Amino acid sequence: MKPLIGITTNFMMGEIGHLAGQERYFLEEDYVRAIEKSGGTCILFPHTSDVENFAKYLELVDGVVLSGGIDINPMFYGDEPLEKTGYFNTKKDFFDVELTKKAMQNHVPILGISRGIQVINVALGGTLYQDVCYKGENVLKHFQESKRGDKSHCITIEAGSWLHSIMGEEKVFVNSFHHQAIKDLGKGLKVVAQSADGIIEAVELEGETFVAGVQWNPECMVDEHKEQLAIFESFIKACSE
Repeated sequence: MKPLIGITTNFMMGEIGHLAGQERYFLEEDYVRAIEKSGGTCILFPHTSDVENFAKYLELVDGVVLSGGIDINPMFYGDEPLEKTGYFNTKKDFFDVELTKKAMQNHVPILGISRGIQVINVALGGTLYQDVCYKGENVLKHFQESKRGDKSHCITIEAGSWLHSIMGEEKVFVNSFHHQAIKDLGKGLKVVAQSADGIIEAVELEGETFVAGVQWNPECMVDEHKEQLAIFESFIKACSE
């Protein structure tokens, strides 16, 4: 039987026509295609503030994908909003962070993508750069303006890491669609990839359960880049065990 993966969703308010005023959950199709291409199937998680529902959600699935999306409210990592902080949704932040904590407690495999790697870090007590410019000078452009499947910048992967074992290379080019990034590392996390400017690009959690995150968007690259598909295949394999 194919592993069933729960994917977190994004939230929007309709603005025009018959959609005006309607609150909607949505997810980019690339995530679904990547999971199915890797041998899994999926359902989408709507946000809820009822913590009892978290356990029910997790009982249904074999793994969780924390999808990309908007910024995270700095209050969740003990900070005040700075000028470069963008739009956030506190209900979504609460859901994503608490779901992640519960999934870890229940030993449910987790793959965090883009915003998702940041959610993992915050759930484990880490902090974020509210914009990569706050890291200092000579920071690379981390929000490309080309197609989502195009390569943007290079990352260096830690030898012996989970990511290195599936990609087989220490230098890999990835796409990039983020302006926030991990600052202080959450408890138990290990950095397994960085860009040339020192921005953390991938992490894994020490322990037996698969918990890993990447800062780029591999779901947009799986059709043309086998090493990106391998990320999802490795995750699906962990969800099958």
